[in-house]
Amino acid sequence: MKKNVCFFAVVVVCGLAFVGCASKPKITDVSGPVEILEHKGTAWGIPQPEWVGEVQGTSNQKTLQKALGIDKHIWIVPKSGKNLDFIKTWADQVDARAEIAASIKQEIADFVGATLTGDRDEVEEKIERYSARAEMVTLVGLNKETDWWTRTRSRLTPEADYTEQYNYFVVYSLDEALYQKQIKNAFQDLNDDTVAQLIEHLMNYTMATARD
Repeated sequence: MKKNVCFFAVVVVCGLAFVGCASKPKITDVSGPVEILEHKGTAWGIPQPEWVGEVQGTSNQKTLQKALGIDKHIWIVPKSGKNLDFIKTWADQVDARAEIAASIKQEIADFVGATLTGDRDEVEEKIERYSARAEMVTLVGLNKETDWWTRTRSRLTPEADYTEQYNYFVVYSLDEALYQKQIKNAFQDLNDDTVAQLIEHLMNYTMATARD
């Protein structure tokens, strides 16, 4: 069965009324759906492929690999903006290896920072030391697999004007065994519970946030 891909932006407004005592918050959905006005296949009458929904809706490596039919580690590099030509130019010129490597380094810092507790200076020193290991992940053999774009519109409230934008992402892949080997080698001399959790996290990391 083909999946209809629809992304919903939900704005929740909570109101607390106090009459002698606090009442339960009232939740109201005041937003509308994000509408897909056109996409990469519109001009040729080609429907949006099923894998697009999976790519947008999950960060699970096995799910993405199955949806795309690619038995490799996958990263998604996204970009949004008002001008499709500008986004495409960015996608053609971006150094994917540098982009993904930078995002891995940031992901390491975010994960370690969220996991560790204790003295602030010690935590920051450990974050810096762990993040530096990203330099050992070279991503040699990275390949561009495919890309897709959509033009969407949405609004935060029924009274607000619609906002339109293009959403573009590029799918890259790397041999899974090679990627895992590089990750494990980067942290092989750091043996603690944080490292074990971090390696497991990076094995399933997929979304490389685009830098403007």
